[in-house]
Parts: sequence; structure tokens; C-alpha cells
Amino acid sequence: MRYKNQNVAVLGAGLSGAAAALLLKAEGANVTVLDSADENKLLKSTIDNLRAQNIKVVCGPTADQDSGKYDFVVASPGIDPASALAQNFSSRKIDIIGELELGWRSCETPVIAITGTNGKTTTTEMLAQMLNDCGQKTIACGNIGKPLSEVAREKIKYDVLTVEVSSFQLETIQTFRPSIALWLNFAPDHLDRYRSVAEYRAAKLRLFDNQTSNDVAIVNAAESLPELRARKITFSAYTNRADFRLAEGAIVFENKPVLRLNQTKLRGSHKLPATRADSRSRKWFRRCAATSRDRTVANLSGKSPASITSTTPRRPIWTQLRKRCSPKPNQSFSSRAEKTKASPLNRCAIW
Repeated sequence: MRYKNQNVAVLGAGLSGAAAALLLKAEGANVTVLDSADENKLLKSTIDNLRAQNIKVVCGPTADQDSGKYDFVVASPGIDPASALAQNFSSRKIDIIGELELGWRSCETPVIAITGTNGKTTTTEMLAQMLNDCGQKTIACGNIGKPLSEVAREKIKYDVLTVEVSSFQLETIQTFRPSIALWLNFAPDHLDRYRSVAEYRAAKLRLFDNQTSNDVAIVNAAESLPELRARKITFSAYTNRADFRLAEGAIVFENKPVLRLNQTKLRGSHKLPATRADSRSRKWFRRCAATSRDRTVANLSGKSPASITSTTPRRPIWTQLRKRCSPKPNQSFSSRAEKTKASPLNRCAIW
């Protein structure tokens, strides 16, 4: 067990905190959940479930003053680092990680992480549906749906995890490293938590902190970002100076259509950037070894590039991808690195 006999405090008794506490308990830790709110303001079923698992729950002002000795602390994303609850531990130099980081450490599956001030939930849900439709088992989780810690505890086998991440979650990462990171956009927000727009932006940018040249960063071409170690791919619905762009009613890459908009059910140009980011993630499934980049539509359909025209009938892209990227049966892996190397996504040159 990863945390056998370690004493761990979890800050927050909401969805993320409960998921973290249950994962820690399953991994052998002695867990105490602390929440500044009075117990009658918390979800009774959650508190009862935690206590049924022999997890100690402390609520109200007593939680803020807890003086217990802990090996480390896990903070829910809703816990402000400046709160009395968090300061009680940071002032004592006790290591604090977030629920996202905890889930990542117990997860043996490659991660696609999506962030942005606007549109990240839509993009995450669309991408998860696309991946599932093309035979890559995934779940939309993280900042939507199930917390990553819950997904890790369930130990269901996925080919990839599609994870929405917020600035609150990224504040407390240490080793979280998505194989593919999507940066959709940025605008001032959450200034009730952050002292400045720059501080909010810095929290968001932590998405790329642990990526290497073996990873992929998909970013909005309109954004001015610092130098990234990951392989950068840009997208835009409004400029031609992007790797993926909009032209003649289609999303194109290297002047070749990837997805025609009249083949989608989306309406409104405001949806195009999200569609493009999704398309880019799928696009990395699709390039043969002639280059180190993604497969072309011609490769997928078995035709030569010259034979592919705007009028060439094609099956839906996800049907084509399912045939090429179907997972091998009866595979098991001893580590995240082994899983990543053998992943159907990797076999299709997603990274």
C-alpha cells in the first residue's frame, strides 16, 4: 500500500476531499478530514460514509486549530491557501499537495489535461466522447464528473484519461504531468481568490510545468505563452498563422481538411476553437512514420494524398481512427511508463 500507516490530513469534506480521503484510506493511510464549515452545513451522506470507513472527520472552528502531526496534507481545490485552515499547516511547514496531484500519483494511465478560462468543460466532454467513439476508452473527469482521486481508486482500466483542470487544482501540483495539455484561452477571473490577474495566470500556466519534449502542448495561437518544453501545436478560428486553422468551411492542417464543419452538429463560431482543440488531440492519432507528426487523412483512408479531394467520400473520422487505433487485447502493465509506451494512443503517434 502506497501510504501504509502514514498520517494524512485532508482539507475539505466536499466531493474532492471525500474522494481524496477514500483513496488514501484504500492505500493504507490514517486519514483525518478537516472542514471549517459546521457539520450541519455539510452533506450528511458524505460525512456518514467517511466515518463508516473509519476516517476521522472534524468540522467547524476546531478544524482550523487542529494540532495533529501529519506526514502530509491534501487540500481540496476549494480550499483557499490563504484560509485559516490551510495556513494552520503551511505555517508549520507541512507538505501540502492537491487532490489532483494525489490522484495523479495513484494513476497509471496517460492524461490529456484541458484548461482555459472559458470552454474547458465543453471541450473535455466533446473530446471524451470522440475518444470513446474511436475505440479509446476514457472518462471525462477532474474538475467535472468524478475527481481524479476517485477514478484512481476505482482502478478501472482506461486507455487515456480526459481531465479538466482548474487553476485551483493546478496551484498544488508537484509532479502532475499530462501527456497532452490543452490551453484554450485566458481572461481575468477568480480575482476573489487571486491577488492579481498575473497570479491567476501563473496558476494556470502550471499545467505545463512538468511536461518534457516527449509531451504535446496544444495552445490557442492568440495566446502569448512562455517558452514550453513540450512540442507545441497551435490552433485558431481567427488567424491563418496557426497549425490548425479554419478555411473554406473546414478545420485544416497543412492545408488538408481534418474535419468539415457541416459534418458536425455544432452551431455558432464561438464553438470552433473548442472543436479545433478536440480535433487536434484526435489528429495526433493519425500520422504514419513517414514523419514524426500526425497521420493524414490519406494515410487513414488508405488512399494517396493526391487522391483525397474535398469531394472524396469519407467515413466519419472516429470510425477511421477506431480501425487504426484499437487496443491490443489482454495487455497488462507494471508502470505508467510501460502503459504509455504500449498505449493505443502511442501506437498512433499521439505523442
